Amino acid sequence: MRDENRMSSNRIIFANQLRGIGALSVLVSHYIGIFWLAHPEISKLMGVPELLTFPSLPDALKLLSEYCIVFGQFGVGVFFIVSGLVIPISLKNVSWQDFILRRAIRIYPVYIVGFCIVILSIYLLSRYAGSDFKYTPGEIFAHFGVITRGPLGVDRIDGISWTLEVEIYFYLIMLATAKLLLRNGIKETIAASLLVSFIAFLVMHNNKYLLGVQIGSGLMLLLGVAFYKFINNKISKKEFILLQAILCALIPITWFCGTGITKYTQHWVYGYLLAIFTFNACFYLKDKIKDNAFLSHLADISYPIYVVHALFGYSIMYVALDNGLGVYSSICAAVISAYVASLALHIFVEKPTMLWIKQSHAKRSAVQNS
Repeated sequence: MRDENRMSSNRIIFANQLRGIGALSVLVSHYIGIFWLAHPEISKLMGVPELLTFPSLPDALKLLSEYCIVFGQFGVGVFFIVSGLVIPISLKNVSWQDFILRRAIRIYPVYIVGFCIVILSIYLLSRYAGSDFKYTPGEIFAHFGVITRGPLGVDRIDGISWTLEVEIYFYLIMLATAKLLLRNGIKETIAASLLVSFIAFLVMHNNKYLLGVQIGSGLMLLLGVAFYKFINNKISKKEFILLQAILCALIPITWFCGTGITKYTQHWVYGYLLAIFTFNACFYLKDKIKDNAFLSHLADISYPIYVVHALFGYSIMYVALDNGLGVYSSICAAVISAYVASLALHIFVEKPTMLWIKQSHAKRSAVQNS
């Protein structure tokens, strides 16, 4: 319990606010970058024709757009490091059944309801555009289990669930290996890092890039585990620095050797390395970082934002542009709509389900202690 309290005091402000910054970074990536750079592909994914009069981004936004992959992977990288840091806490003093239940309640209600909002937005957009809705009930339901989509042979609709797949598999792997991986020292973590890097390289090298990326992203989760071990005196500062150096080296080695050095892979790696640098800087400055109400609020709704923002926001921008709104107005409309939808998800789905699981855990603990 002492370790858990210590961990909580170390992470609440700096790590939580980084989640808020990560959410903003992902919005920039998708709303200022991906939607504009990949409009034909986005339109095809939503099952609607390309807009005939599609505007160019103003010069003020072009630089942000050019580095949209960096922004996106910075945000994702922050989320992964935070998960690697906090999941070992969630494993403390709970049964494996309780851990799975709590993680499932954390992930699935928000994702399923958020995904339904996304699907509804695509359906309404197809009606607006006079197109046939392209997704079957089977394809939609296959996404509800997150990790069920791939084995069922269904193409990903939402574009963001690949990170949730990584998270869920990380939970399962941590359940199986926590006693080994969380031992004092760095040998096990180094071995796990080398194994993850090697498998990711093989998969990428065999032209399965996204699967390789998912596996390779385990390096970011292991970095979060390294922070957990350092904070709890399971490794020394020298070991911590060595472990970080190894992980920071393995990320570009894995990506560049697995896929070659391209602008896309460079930006992906830069995003992850920027997340690592930022997380380290905030960690070492954590005593000077004060709570920020805006970032804390964004952190509170960061998961709903991540789940609902992409295709839902793209649908809003599509309609806005089609009705003559400018670039800035369309982006603002998407941001406001995504915020409202995310806030509703947080208030009506996320908070009640998390409260329920806490109350259930408290009741079980009271019964066991009586």
